[in-house]
Amino acid sequence: MDCGSIAQAQHGVSAAILSVGDELMLGQTQDTNAKWLASQFTLRGVVVREFRTVHDDLADIESMFRELSARHDILVITGGLGPTDDDLTREALRRAMDVVEPLEVDEQALADLDRWFKDRGRPMTANNKLQALRPKGARCLKNSWGTAPGLHASIGRARIWCLPGPPREMEPMFETEVAPHLPRAVMATAAVHSFGQGESFLAEILGARMSRQRNPLIGTTASGSIVSARIRAVNEAATDAAMESAMQEVEQLWAPYAFGRDQETLAGALGKLLILRGERVSLAESCTGGLTASFITTQSGSSAWFAGAAVTYANGAKIDVLQVPNELLVAHGAVSAPVALAMARGCAALLKTQWSASITGIAGPSGGSETKPVGEVFIGICGPRFEAVKKFHFPGERAAVRDRAAKTALALLRLALLGEKEFAAPIIWESHK
Repeated sequence: MDCGSIAQAQHGVSAAILSVGDELMLGQTQDTNAKWLASQFTLRGVVVREFRTVHDDLADIESMFRELSARHDILVITGGLGPTDDDLTREALRRAMDVVEPLEVDEQALADLDRWFKDRGRPMTANNKLQALRPKGARCLKNSWGTAPGLHASIGRARIWCLPGPPREMEPMFETEVAPHLPRAVMATAAVHSFGQGESFLAEILGARMSRQRNPLIGTTASGSIVSARIRAVNEAATDAAMESAMQEVEQLWAPYAFGRDQETLAGALGKLLILRGERVSLAESCTGGLTASFITTQSGSSAWFAGAAVTYANGAKIDVLQVPNELLVAHGAVSAPVALAMARGCAALLKTQWSASITGIAGPSGGSETKPVGEVFIGICGPRFEAVKKFHFPGERAAVRDRAAKTALALLRLALLGEKEFAAPIIWESHK
């Protein structure tokens, strides 16, 4: 049972969103309406169980009306209510309702259209009058923000709202015409984020806590190497205490990889620890080219705990700026544990920080060899009474290698601040060869 099923089981509601338009199917326009509508449903305790998009094709739109209304209690359609030949939502709705009579004029909608054009000193064309048509048994919805009236109808158990495509018209019409008729329910959502292990491993740790019958419901998602536990609760389980208990349970099970909640980032979590200790960090970056520093400086107030970064891409810069001994570079190469540690030490001394991290590796696609392949990265950590280097092999193309290396450096700094036991926790891309 997914989140939508829980909501359905508790208040009997299933919702779907249908977006109409060739421009959406061809990728010419982004479907922001569906995202916005889903967020509004969620705020009101209704989970959207299905998203669909369809071409400006009469038979296809009719088919979607029939299919979705047979499965859901609420169906919101956006688009296809304009005055042109490819605006087919009205006719498709008539056919899906099995109405024999042709579309009929809604006199109030026609009067509203006439007033809209007169207020702007513009003539109303014959095409615009088509927008006042509706199927028998349907009701036109007033549009105070444009010329296309919406439609409200029923097909079987499904309550259907057809809204215009432009967001500046659709959004206020949803608030006035749809939202007041939605069932009342309570939903709470939260997220716990982690870094350092894969989604399957972390899901296995959660075990039965991911049962689809539970409320709160816990599910996992992965994006940009961050694995998150998404927690959703409805009605009686949507309390602060229940949500806090669920988040704490995930954090304990995912320790030490769990680093933050909701909008918190890896850099933000690191910053909190440094502020608590009254310490600062610096970075020595080679293959990441300042990416790690950019993650940090997106955090407001990071100047309180971040001194700066030295992007020492060339060997000469490592020698001149970070005081890396040339003999280390000759003996081991720039991509090596001894050089990574020397970079971290040199950066801490240069920028006078208690902590420093260094990153040196081969991001690719060129530059690799049999002994030092693309994706091989060494990350050095230097801190009070603490020095360590870990070797990684990051998969993927150049951007992925750099992104993972930068985030891993932040994660290792955080783990080092937590303690040696936490720092020893294995990271998914760690290499011991």
